[in-house]
This record gives sequence, structure tokens and C-alpha cells, in this order.
Amino acid sequence: MAKSRVNFSLIKANYNKIGKGNVRLTQSSLFITKDIDATKSSYDFDVLENQTQTLQPDEIRLNINDEFIVTDLGVYLYGTWTASTAENVKIGTGTQLLSYAPLELDGNAIVSKNLYAGQLKIAVNNIVYLEKWDTRKHELVTRTQFATQLAGTNVATMASNDFSSDSMIPFSPLLTLSGAKKNDINIRLPQSIAASTVTWKDQKGNTISMVISKIALRMYGLNAQNGAKFQN
Repeated sequence: MAKSRVNFSLIKANYNKIGKGNVRLTQSSLFITKDIDATKSSYDFDVLENQTQTLQPDEIRLNINDEFIVTDLGVYLYGTWTASTAENVKIGTGTQLLSYAPLELDGNAIVSKNLYAGQLKIAVNNIVYLEKWDTRKHELVTRTQFATQLAGTNVATMASNDFSSDSMIPFSPLLTLSGAKKNDINIRLPQSIAASTVTWKDQKGNTISMVISKIALRMYGLNAQNGAKFQN
């Protein structure tokens, strides 16, 4: 908490210096995704709300009038659950962040594992502020992993993630994305990865399928409302 307060005070002072003293700083998040494409080994992520890639329902992107000071970053695989029973299908699908490729469910998931063998680069207005950031540091294989309910076993389990912290790595120095500038976020992999499908059985024996089809980036930090500075 003390560290957060120091960051807030320093950031607020910097906005005062550039004539943005009325900017409102709030704790916030960004959440951006990209479809996995088996023909690609490089992925560019759209940061702004008005960029060309369609804004997905659960994405949180940056407004063009704001700035976002990134304090922590997470890199995840992203899956969508679909139940096999008619009762649960009526409810719809559910999404799942993954901090590792769940090979315990299906070895086919190995086609997604190399997300955690790549490197991340972030540039703002063509100035590179972060490069050669190893995505391996975001891979977290949990102590409790997915286990299906089978005959003779006691319980079906899921990965024991705490997504308030798991796979989130702090930035030092902090990094600022701006709605008034060109923000380039890229992940480059040693080879392409592919989407995969895994299945899990709950304690009632129902089969639930999960399609791992996206890469997701989460960022924690401070959102500076109306903090973007456009060129005159």
C-alpha cells in the first residue's frame, strides 16, 4: 500500500508539471486478447477502444482521452468452456484464464505451450520502452491442477489460481500507454502455436470441453482520466 501511494504521488506530480493537474487517477485494469493463429509466430495487440480489431465483450481497452500507467503485467492462455449437458448448455459458455498449458487434461494442449517461450516488446510512438521481456516468467503451473472425476476417485479439481496475483509481474520502471499515441504491444514466439481443445469431467460425470483459442494480456495500474496529451 505504501509503495502504491508513492507511485500515486509521483505520477500526480508529473501531471501537474505538464498542466494536467486536474487529471483523475484511479486504480484500474486493461484486458486485451488476440486469437491464436497457427500460421503466425508474432502477435500485435490492440490497446485502444477505437482500434480496428473488434472489441470483445470482456476486453478492457484504453479510451483515447486517457493514459494508463502500467504497474503489473500478466500473460495468459484463454479458453472457453462448453458443457455437454442440455441443462448447462442453456446457461451458456464460460471463459477461463490459464497460467500454463493444461497438459494433464489432454496432451494436445502442448500446441499452445510455446506461448511461454516467447518475448514481449512494448513501444509508444515508436520509442521502445520494454523489449526482450521473457514470457516464461508468466508461466505458473499450479499445485492443484485440473483432474477429472473418474470411477473410484473422490473429487474433480480445477487449477488453484489466484488471478489477483498469479502470473502478474511488476514493472519497474513503470510504463505509460497513451490514448493520444501509437501503442505497439507485440509478442514474438520461437514458432507458431495453435488452438487446442481439452475436456474435463465434473463430480456428476458431466463432460465439459474447453477450447484454448486466444492469448490474453492483463495489466494493472493507474488510469489517468483525460490525461492523454494530443499534439497541437
